[in-house]
Amino acid sequence: QDAIMIPFPAKTADSAIRKITAFATDLGKLWVPEEMAAAIRKREEMTSTAMENGVALLHPRRPMPDIIAETFLVLGITPRGIPFGGGFNNLTDVFFMICCTNDRIHLRILTRLGRILGQPNFLDQLRELESPSDIINLIAEAEKRIK
Repeated sequence: QDAIMIPFPAKTADSAIRKITAFATDLGKLWVPEEMAAAIRKREEMTSTAMENGVALLHPRRPMPDIIAETFLVLGITPRGIPFGGGFNNLTDVFFMICCTNDRIHLRILTRLGRILGQPNFLDQLRELESPSDIINLIAEAEKRIK
């Protein structure tokens, strides 16, 4: 529950990256936020992680185990979407930051998250929730449906 920021106060793409890395640092999960933010920016410059459904999956190109306490995810949901890239006409309002200790775990998390996000009505339900505990319950229920 502590890794969910709602509302997420980002208003620009850069502020989203800065605020989510600062949040992870405040939680004790990330030790060098500037380095992670730079790695995420570099990854976004290659190809944006923003998707047409309004979700961005922020992560560095390669795992950075030396600056994180352990593998973690952080979720931020903005009250209004912001332009984040991806070449879509829509805005991004759901930001997952994925930080892993190795590639295998990173790919497993991306796969599971993709399956959760693809479930019918999941994102609509997520966007309606206002409490971290309700969001955790929604995600847990969605994970149970993954085969």
